[in-house]
Amino acid sequence: MSPNRIKRWIIPALLAVLLACAALSFLLLRPKSDPVQALQSVETELLRRSGGSGAGLDGALNDAWRRCFSLRADGPFTQTLRSASGSVTATMLNQKRLTAGLSDEMQRLLDERAAGASRRSELCTEDGALRPELCDTLYDTAVRSRLSHAEDYCESQSMPVTLRYEHGAWELEDASALLSLPVLSPNPGYDESVSALETPRLHYSLPLTGPGPVPDPACYGETDDPQEIMRLLESPAAQSLINGQKLDFDPARDMLGRPIYYYLDETILALVWQQDEHGAVGTFAEVIIADGSQLRRKLADDSFGAYQYYYPSEFAAQTNAVLACSGDFYNSGRPDYGLYVYEGRLMRSCLYAGQSCLFTEDGDMLFVYENQFADTEEAQRFIDENRVKFSLSFGPVMIDRGTDVTPYDYYFGEVLDTYARCAVGQLGERHYLMMTINCESPDHYVYVTLRQAADSMIAHGCFNAYTLDGGQTGSILIGGRLINPVQFGAERQMSDIFYFATALPNE
Repeated sequence: MSPNRIKRWIIPALLAVLLACAALSFLLLRPKSDPVQALQSVETELLRRSGGSGAGLDGALNDAWRRCFSLRADGPFTQTLRSASGSVTATMLNQKRLTAGLSDEMQRLLDERAAGASRRSELCTEDGALRPELCDTLYDTAVRSRLSHAEDYCESQSMPVTLRYEHGAWELEDASALLSLPVLSPNPGYDESVSALETPRLHYSLPLTGPGPVPDPACYGETDDPQEIMRLLESPAAQSLINGQKLDFDPARDMLGRPIYYYLDETILALVWQQDEHGAVGTFAEVIIADGSQLRRKLADDSFGAYQYYYPSEFAAQTNAVLACSGDFYNSGRPDYGLYVYEGRLMRSCLYAGQSCLFTEDGDMLFVYENQFADTEEAQRFIDENRVKFSLSFGPVMIDRGTDVTPYDYYFGEVLDTYARCAVGQLGERHYLMMTINCESPDHYVYVTLRQAADSMIAHGCFNAYTLDGGQTGSILIGGRLINPVQFGAERQMSDIFYFATALPNE
């Protein structure tokens, strides 16, 4: 064979060998494993970081995170010998989504809890903050409810990755992006959700009839220091009742060196003090209640028209009254004037004479006047439409929705004479002022006219005010104790009182 012919044969053969070697090398060196497998180690590490299982909420959060988590390639990786590139999508439980609006769900649960609570202390600590254990329960319940459909709070995120085959395995060139994927923090959204909660006002209510619950003796107090009262009024229980209203109580007033009496629980605030009023002794009782049902009426033997009489202190004991005031002495034997309403029913009436004060289920004062109704049916419709509980029928009306309507003449009550006076007024929502004006002692007669008494109720901020039976009848009691000096120096037996009760049930 000639040299030229050998050359022509060897060169292609060598090229073929080289190509075969290259192909064999490619086949031998090209990894047989799928580069997607490299994601498993990252997935395992993220699952490890998510925390352990358990019966508590942390365990439930971790379990939900693991159930939702996945790391998936978006498609086949582009592979060149010992490197590969592509994109992966991470799907996971998103903390922001999970906790967005969580406070609204917790607030709903809190409102439901409040609707079934009988005491504010079931929800709050003494300083007025929500109980921590209650917040934990609300949070736990709301989060677990969301975790039952955790897939609704997931998000997906796609990102590019590059892998290299080293030491017999595919490895991510930079796993930091994947490893930095967020896992759930402990108690996600707890602080923000709790801080957004508003303490609901409890709904307190008493049945229409029967005595109120027994007041807590520890809630009564007596002091000669007005600043002690001001500190009391800054307490969470008082502030919740006051609810931004302006109080009549003023520590700057001259209280004649006499004690100030008070009662405070989460459903009622009562203050009783005395001061000079037109040269006589004015006794004032300011009361705020949580619910209109705490303003109540007591008739002798709980029977309308019963000719049985009791001392105000006896009535107060029978009713468990926190604070009591003499009523209209409706069954004194005088002629009927105005409307006589008891337990929502018109019991008797005189439509052409007398002005009456009606108390609604919400605790508001309404007034009716002479000839306002054509007949008793119309009067009863008014009572039903306004959800009237009871009336006081003495009069006259002093102030009606901010207007001074005090008359210069009335059927009874010694309007123009100086007399021991008694009145009830409304200062705001479920906010009342009772007043008596008496002489200092039985033998020292300094009294006032009805005009002067009305001026006092106006000066003390009442937008509604009504005259009650005064003289020896007019009485203000707190804790069953008569506070005001009364005419002739002793209580008088009478047919009725109205009173304010606590709404806290007896344990």
